[in-house]
Amino acid sequence: MWGKHTLYENALKSALIIRSPFEEHQTKKVNTIIETVDIYPTIMELCNIDIKHKIDGESFRDAFTGTDPKADQVAYSYYRNGISLRTEKYRLTKYFRHDEPTVELYDHIKDPYETKNIAQLNPDIVKTLMPLLEKGNTGLYKGN
Repeated sequence: MWGKHTLYENALKSALIIRSPFEEHQTKKVNTIIETVDIYPTIMELCNIDIKHKIDGESFRDAFTGTDPKADQVAYSYYRNGISLRTEKYRLTKYFRHDEPTVELYDHIKDPYETKNIAQLNPDIVKTLMPLLEKGNTGLYKGN
């Protein structure tokens, strides 16, 4: 398998441990949103190796070296005709099929286990996040 196949936080969240021989060693816990495609460019940057070809990920080295993490902390997940967008506060999921609900929104501050879909109660938040979610749809899904 090349990745986790789900759209829910409980299964997507995982620990990542990195130790670079080129950086000052100190134990540091960092809570930031990254995608698995960000691991390769991070390792390449830590090793001072230029990437000469186009890649999808972005280095997150700044998140654990003390400088500011990347501003747009979002991560995308894809599974069974659905795309999920994770921001610092929310998870927005859109299904490209006819099952209901077609849109789910969870507030991770108030509901970290994603037990209450608040999409219908918060259309303004859905409207604000939808362009970000659509940015993650690189032509994989059509419609709705």
